[in-house]
Amino acid sequence: MADQERKDIQTRFKKGQSGNPKGRPSGRKNNAGLLSDAFLKNIRIKDVQGVRNVPKLVAAAEVCLNNALKGDLRSFAKPGSFQQEITHITCTIVDPKDPDKVGEK
Repeated sequence: MADQERKDIQTRFKKGQSGNPKGRPSGRKNNAGLLSDAFLKNIRIKDVQGVRNVPKLVAAAEVCLNNALKGDLRSFAKPGSFQQEITHITCTIVDPKDPDKVGEK
């Protein structure tokens, strides 16, 4: 048996070919890339200042924060509470030095 070469040794390594040749094709995104694209996709929002384009993640964070400032904490705990259409988004600026002056410049 010493004079016969094993077949797996003959086909094991090929010069110039690395990794898994039948693996994921180049250019295809993994799950993290797909999720990142979904979160960072721009949407149009109408607010007091007019129409603006913001990433979905920013819009969702603004809605959650605005609801929390209003005292509605259910939007954080209850899945599916974002099924209603976003009608407006407000921007509240709080000065950490003087929290009584909300939104004043």
